[in-house]
Amino acid sequence: MTFQNVGEIAQVSLIERWQWYFGAIKDPTKIGSAELPIHANEYQLGYYRSRVKGAQWEPVGIYPGDDGVDVGMRSGRQVRDIQELFLWACRHPISYEAYVQALAGAPFSDEDETVATQVASSGHNSGGLDPADEIKDQIESALAGMKAYEKIEDDATAAKALSLRNRLNELSSKADKVRTEQKAPHLAAGKAVDEKWQPLVKKAKSGADTVRDAIGSWEIKKLQEQRKREREAEQARLAAEQAAREQQTDTQVLEAPAPAPAPAPAPAPIKAAYGKAASVKVAIVVKEVTDWPALAVYMSNHPDCQELLRKLAQRALDAGRTNIPGITTEEKAAVR
Repeated sequence: MTFQNVGEIAQVSLIERWQWYFGAIKDPTKIGSAELPIHANEYQLGYYRSRVKGAQWEPVGIYPGDDGVDVGMRSGRQVRDIQELFLWACRHPISYEAYVQALAGAPFSDEDETVATQVASSGHNSGGLDPADEIKDQIESALAGMKAYEKIEDDATAAKALSLRNRLNELSSKADKVRTEQKAPHLAAGKAVDEKWQPLVKKAKSGADTVRDAIGSWEIKKLQEQRKREREAEQARLAAEQAAREQQTDTQVLEAPAPAPAPAPAPAPIKAAYGKAASVKVAIVVKEVTDWPALAVYMSNHPDCQELLRKLAQRALDAGRTNIPGITTEEKAAVR
């Protein structure tokens, strides 16, 4: 190829210098690959955006100035170290139009307007406003922006909605951090009180529980003896009825059987010379399970059992098991 003059050669050379940027705009996923390499001591002409964590996106431009010398610009301010600026921004190429609009103060097309406004104003003097009120205002403003994402029908809107979600999570974390900081002195004071009094509380309670268990053992023993007497009385009654029937002839009129003994009254409350009385309640409790499948089938219609089984089934699915009987499954896209 031949060129008519040096200016034409320089123009071709300049176009070649923009090829990395054109490739990055076309397919940002190839940035850092062999096709669009990133070298520590090189930079590429182009338009990008960059930000520090929690701050607003800033437009970045790396291009030849009027004198032909390359300049690096960030939000309209010249940056001395162009190579470092490029390394911070190279994975976020933007169009020239987006660069110009951002310089004019407009948010990027994938930015939520509420988020962009809040991030841009972060760090400004709030005039002594209570942190809770300031965060509350920001949360209310962000929540109002949710109306724009009640129905999402394209990836661009989903990206903007994600920005709003991230901002709400950020505000939630910020509020929780302030809450933790302000609560810490009270927790420390409460901990000191607990360290002084909880050993006494637990020691006295432990002693009271030991005495309660001893009384309970005595009440159980009394109940067992009472049930034994009731069984013996019932057996004696049945035996007497049987003997009476055997002694009577076919022509004799059978006497009415003796009525079953009335159930024993509930245990009387235990009265103490000091303090309140204690009630004694007789209850039937599960001693052991002898047939788990039978019990599971019997309880399977109970809502609590069904909820537990649903959670266990989901846990098994999460662990990679697929041969779970009694359920149907579906795929869902979960945003984490």
